[in-house]
Amino acid sequence: MVSLTGSPVFKTLLQWLVPVSILTFLVSLGLIPWIVGRLSETCFLRFSSTGASPQQREPKTFAALVFLFLRNILGILLFLAGFVMLFLPGQGLLTILIGLLLLSFPGKQKLIHFLVRKQMIRQSLDWIRKKRGKTPFQWPELDE
Repeated sequence: MVSLTGSPVFKTLLQWLVPVSILTFLVSLGLIPWIVGRLSETCFLRFSSTGASPQQREPKTFAALVFLFLRNILGILLFLAGFVMLFLPGQGLLTILIGLLLLSFPGKQKLIHFLVRKQMIRQSLDWIRKKRGKTPFQWPELDE
C-alpha cells in the first residue's frame, strides 16, 4: 500500500495549504466586517423575490468599466476564499455571500435570496453590524 503522507506532492500541498489557510482566515477577520459595515441596511431587500430587482446598467465611462472589472475580480477572490473557508478556518458562507454581492452574473438575485433566507446568515451579518455600531439589516419577509 502506498502512503500519501510521505509523498512529495502531499508535502508540497501541505506547505501551501497551511499559509493559505492562515492568510484567508486573517484577511476574512478584517475584510468581512469592513464590507458588512459599508453595506446599506436595505441592500438585501433588493434581492427578495417580491422586491424590485437590482438595475443592470451598462458602464458608461472607461472608469465605470474599470470599476466593474475590479469589483468582479474582488468578488471572484472573495467567493473562492469563502469556498476554501468552508473546509478551513474562516467565515465561509459570509465570505461567499459578500463575494456574490460584488459579482455581476445572471441568476444573482435568486442565489442571494436563497442565501439570505438562512437564519444563521442573517444572525451573523446582524451581529457583525452591531459590533461595528451599525443598524441591523432590513431583511425580506420569509415566504415559507
